[in-house]
Amino acid sequence: MTATASDTELSATLDRRLDAHLAARSLTRSQVVQQVDTSFGEPLLTVATGSVMAGFGNSGSDLDVYSVVPETVSSTLPLTAYVNGALIEVVLHGADPVMTRHRELTADEWPPAEVGPGDLASRRLHLDSLSRFALGLALAGTPEWLAWKQQLGGEVVQWITSWYAVEAVRKQVSARTFAPRKPIVAALRMGEALWAALERHAALHGEWYFKPKWLGEKLRRLDDRAGLDAFRLASCPPLSPDGVPAYLEEVGALVDHYLTGVDSDQWRITVKPAYGTDRYAFGGTELFSRWGLRTVSVPADGPTSGRAEWTYGITDTWDDEIAGLFAEDVLWMGVEKS
Repeated sequence: MTATASDTELSATLDRRLDAHLAARSLTRSQVVQQVDTSFGEPLLTVATGSVMAGFGNSGSDLDVYSVVPETVSSTLPLTAYVNGALIEVVLHGADPVMTRHRELTADEWPPAEVGPGDLASRRLHLDSLSRFALGLALAGTPEWLAWKQQLGGEVVQWITSWYAVEAVRKQVSARTFAPRKPIVAALRMGEALWAALERHAALHGEWYFKPKWLGEKLRRLDDRAGLDAFRLASCPPLSPDGVPAYLEEVGALVDHYLTGVDSDQWRITVKPAYGTDRYAFGGTELFSRWGLRTVSVPADGPTSGRAEWTYGITDTWDDEIAGLFAEDVLWMGVEKS
């Protein structure tokens, strides 16, 4: 699958993958479609998707089936079915929430002008959901919803590449902030930054399945030797603090390399209290306590005084007190576009 593959070629590839999976289990497409529950109305669109359709499945893989139904569905937990001993997991999506997610992804830039702790999880969920519809093979659907699925295919790569570009920068800034305080954590974060940059790289070359556990397989399928070497390096951080400075420099340079072409001039870092963080005045200090499980003290007249948010450029050095609070996991950091 390449970024320039025609719809016909992609459809043929998906057909072959599904037919091979079903033939090995003596299943038919009709049997797969029959597993979609109609309690929430007759399905508007049903697609076979997941790792099998992305080409990463194995003999033990389940077949994911995503279906849009007219009524609201209270949960997107998979409904499991066993047919001829084969595992099929059906996920139902209400039509209105699906269209709301699509409108939000289409209308919103990433990074946004303002971001908060819950926004990352929400966007990740939306990307995972809609990209699976885009990647999947339609088994049934109304003309309107089949056209919608085809439209997704032309939009999703941009959403995914922008997501990973921002994640790479966010993790890279996090690593630099951790470095003087928790070097091993800094190395882990820098490795994660490189993973994200490589995911963007793979997506730009046609491997845009939105599941990070397959990154190595994506690069192998692209026959990207340099990418695989970078992936191994990102996955093997140093075991002692002595090796961290050189690791951060080497991996950081690779992150920058794989983010070539990303225009981050208007990006900034926003730092805010993490979920569950409360603040208390205590004498000449201010206490930051998260979930009542940890408490960090900083001078009351320092950079935290009277503020609930701090903003830095992506290459700026943070105030010591703010960096220390972030390292103790009572502050959260995101990327915004100014």
